[in-house]
Amino acid sequence: MERNENRNAAAAEEVFSGSVAADAACGAQPALRGTRGGRAKKRKWTSHSFLALFLALLPMIGFVLFSTAPLIISIVALFCDVTIDWKGIAFDWNAFDGFRMIFDDDFGMGTQFARGFSSVFWKSLGITLWLGSTQFVTLLIALGLSVLLATKLKGSKLFQVLFFIPHICSSVSVAFMWSWMFLGQPEGILNTIFGTAIRWINNPRTIPWTIIVATIWQAPAYGTVMFKAALANVEQSQYEAASLDGANSWQKFRYVTIPGIMPTIFYLLIAGIGAGLLMYDMAALIVPDPWGSTIGGQDHMALTLMRLVFYFNEHRGTDPVALSAASAVSWILFLLVAPVSVWLYARREKRMEG
Repeated sequence: MERNENRNAAAAEEVFSGSVAADAACGAQPALRGTRGGRAKKRKWTSHSFLALFLALLPMIGFVLFSTAPLIISIVALFCDVTIDWKGIAFDWNAFDGFRMIFDDDFGMGTQFARGFSSVFWKSLGITLWLGSTQFVTLLIALGLSVLLATKLKGSKLFQVLFFIPHICSSVSVAFMWSWMFLGQPEGILNTIFGTAIRWINNPRTIPWTIIVATIWQAPAYGTVMFKAALANVEQSQYEAASLDGANSWQKFRYVTIPGIMPTIFYLLIAGIGAGLLMYDMAALIVPDPWGSTIGGQDHMALTLMRLVFYFNEHRGTDPVALSAASAVSWILFLLVAPVSVWLYARREKRMEG
């Protein structure tokens, strides 16, 4: 019995020593003595550790301060009158006056500021949807230009640079440029060239078209470069296979090119819809509000929803309910953009799976 126990102990010791040697050969370190369960001692926090943690949390701190906090305030402001002064921010329950201000025609009859904003809101919504639909036109223009550039004609690289220039120009400079173009006679460039006397930015019929023309001039630039890069990634073997099957140019474009660049189309659609519905600077700078005029130019024909939000926020000192109405319009904008974006993302995921 003693011999068997000695043999078992010796065998166990050989197995243990063999495992330690194998761990050493693989670069593993044996468990430290004096620790529980083979765990190493925890490192102490130093000043460098706290500094590293602070730097890592900086983006989160910025997100909470500049995104989460305003989001919470806007939700509270939907149902409260907001007063901002040197004492701070005060919220008072307003019984949905912010919603009534933009939906009820009879609201605010006793005040000068809040009177008649319901009709203004609905007109602003229509103008916003009208101007936002221009993004579909710019997307088609960008696709057409990128297909022409992809044919590798002489000077295509030069034209690609020229088409991209409007994108690198700020919207403010573009808006000022087109406002000078559309000025009335004799200062306006277009009227000077064509010998006309059209008051482009003072006529309700032509006001939206001035913004549409400026948008169409600037917006396709980014899409052209994106489509050009997407077209370069479409495999040429697919075009060769389509040629062997007898496909013509239109069939190649429809069944090879469009599916190959579909992710880019989805991205530009989402970005374009958001940019169109959130338009502010182009409309506000091309058709500004002179002193004593109606907001958004004559007959409010350049009044977008974002411009209406800014107007409410600017006059929050006149009526406390103004900021509540601005929050309501902002969330209506969110409800316009979010479902379309979610639907486009779902379509893209379904297409990628299929």
